[in-house]
Amino acid sequence: MKYFLLTIAVLFTFSINGQYRKSDLEKYKAKYGVKILGGYVNLRPETTYVGNERDQIVHQIALTDATPQMAIGLWGQKRFGWLYAEGNILYSHYGMNFDVTTYMIENIQTRRMQENFGYLDLQIMGGVISNGFRLAVGPVMHLLVNQNSELTTLSNYNQKLRDVSYGFSVGIGYDIGRFSFDLKYDKAFRTIGDHIYYRYKKSQFLETPDSITFSIAYAIFY
Repeated sequence: MKYFLLTIAVLFTFSINGQYRKSDLEKYKAKYGVKILGGYVNLRPETTYVGNERDQIVHQIALTDATPQMAIGLWGQKRFGWLYAEGNILYSHYGMNFDVTTYMIENIQTRRMQENFGYLDLQIMGGVISNGFRLAVGPVMHLLVNQNSELTTLSNYNQKLRDVSYGFSVGIGYDIGRFSFDLKYDKAFRTIGDHIYYRYKKSQFLETPDSITFSIAYAIFY
């Protein structure tokens, strides 16, 4: 009976140690996979005017809204106990809509014109994690991959594109198994008119393309 109880005690001890090691490893787990993201760019309507060499207004360009933001790419996360860090490499795409009125023609009409952007977003975020719930902040670098704008067909319009721009994000998330869900606010350190020039003068657009996004990541290597 004594040996039987001793055997039970030893097995119970090994079981506890095994569970502890598993829990301990969970706190330092790394996982890598893919992420998809959707959201919207939060903008207020804004209007600017294009003049000619005689200081006459030739175009009225009114920002109306933005198209939905979509992104897809690679994602990784590493835990350090109560802390964690993650990295994202995402290709994102969104557009801007403008209502353009031209005054230098007989029949004044308003046309809808669009500008589209494609960026490679490189981001690192870090924060705290507890019971799957996460809170994090981090910087992001936007590398311009492609851009096309119908505004370039307007007279007295020029553009000077920025190849690199930056931003900062705040987000909350939740992990369950191989899935990670995130709700994030992205603050852009640029205005929508940074690259827009009317003749040689920079446009007066002051709105920034800040966004609110929701993403789902799936860990392939877990």
